Amino acid sequence: MNERPEPPPWGALITAALASEAISAREAARRAGLSEGRWRQITAGYQVVSPGVYAQVRGPAGTLARMAAVVGVTPDELRSAGRDDAATVLAARLNRKPADDEMLERIKAMDADQTRELLATIAVRLGISLPATAREDEENERRYGT
Repeated sequence: MNERPEPPPWGALITAALASEAISAREAARRAGLSEGRWRQITAGYQVVSPGVYAQVRGPAGTLARMAAVVGVTPDELRSAGRDDAATVLAARLNRKPADDEMLERIKAMDADQTRELLATIAVRLGISLPATAREDEENERRYGT
């Protein structure tokens, strides 16, 4: 391949979205967990092997989905650009609830006793000794005579 190839449709899409987001390729790459060089290779669709020699680059679906998420490209736009595989990964990512959100919802649904029990369990696992409340002191005194 001696002529510099044109960017693939998904590369042009990501590049256009990057421009509209007004962030640098370096920052976008950092947010996606890539080097700037790799970001540019994937969006260009090639890497330079030697002067005048280009090798095709097609980023993996997961990588392209991360890139798309950073610049606000939708799964439908990726599909239109010919990357159904990355669109599927991105759609799954967007539909997935972050684990911490789910955990917070479960904690919010607990009653006071369940919450205290959870906190006590966490404290024990962390090796933290919690001070007893006045009511617990009275209960222990009544129960154990201490």
